[in-house]
Amino acid sequence: MRPNTALALAVALALALAACGDDDVAPPVDAGTDAGGEVDAGSPDAGMDAGPEDAGTDAGTDAGPPCDGPPGLYADPGCSVLAAGVLPYNPQFWLWSDDTDKDRFIAFPEDTIIDTRDPDSWVFPVGTRIWKNFSLEGTKLETRLFEKVREGVGIATWSMRTFMWDESQVVVTEVMDGATDVLGTYHDIPPIAACPRCHAGGGSPDMVLGFGAIQLAHGDTETSLADLDALGLLSNAIPEGMAAVPGDAVEREALGYLHSNCGPCHGGLEPAAGMNLWLDTGLATVEASGAYTTAVDQPSAWVMDTATVRVRPGNPEGSTLFRRMGLRDMGVQQMPPLASDMVDPEGREIIETWITALGE
Repeated sequence: MRPNTALALAVALALALAACGDDDVAPPVDAGTDAGGEVDAGSPDAGMDAGPEDAGTDAGTDAGPPCDGPPGLYADPGCSVLAAGVLPYNPQFWLWSDDTDKDRFIAFPEDTIIDTRDPDSWVFPVGTRIWKNFSLEGTKLETRLFEKVREGVGIATWSMRTFMWDESQVVVTEVMDGATDVLGTYHDIPPIAACPRCHAGGGSPDMVLGFGAIQLAHGDTETSLADLDALGLLSNAIPEGMAAVPGDAVEREALGYLHSNCGPCHGGLEPAAGMNLWLDTGLATVEASGAYTTAVDQPSAWVMDTATVRVRPGNPEGSTLFRRMGLRDMGVQQMPPLASDMVDPEGREIIETWITALGE
């Protein structure tokens, strides 16, 4: 249950003022090379000690073995209590990840702020850490950790690491080349070298997806856009109204889904195939959105049966965008082209409803 807003802000303020990010920094991954091998996350080879001492909290000596989880995330032996300074958050529009559950967290070094002078291109301070847990039926399978390691924006300024949980749920192993069927499930961990394919796609110049004005301008998150402003973590305040998605409920849901699931590649200054599905702040109407101007009634280079345009109003089956969402095991023909082996039924329903309504 979400805590009372005032209490949440007070707790978050205390956490944000606490020191964080004092683990050793891992070198950034070169996306053009094969990183190779696996490293135990608690070993000296991992470059970080993931024990409770790093969290700045005395986890006690009688509570069992320490949490050997992702660096900096947990403070207790059971890997369930967040370390000081770690803020949980939920994006407004969720990325489909083959029906896994996801929990997201972020932490900033003391006395730093996010550069939000451009409300659509946030630049994060050095030392920022972002974690994303993937789980099924309450069992943690994977945690991804991004850490900003140098000034600037883009792939060269971030370290990207992936950790696989074991059955004890208190130990992880760093995985560089990916893993399949983690803990006997269908969940696969992609290789580190695949991360830039989405995160450096252009939708967000500083690599971070799911933590921005559009995604945090809602009330169903423990750390919202308004909370960040109240905590003094934004260089320039962004009113929630400025980050609102235009349109009725059907249009907002569809534009938000496309923004989160397609915009990382189909967005930015050079959107893939010239189709811009990324949302920017200050958008006044649906008709002004990239989804409308670059997809609705626009010819598609990829044709399937009667589907010859990207979005044909009133005709989902005649829309290549909708048809490609329903493909899997077809390489670059399916959308998204990687990191998904299962069709998103809810997402297809959202887009089908939107395209149908366009013809009314």
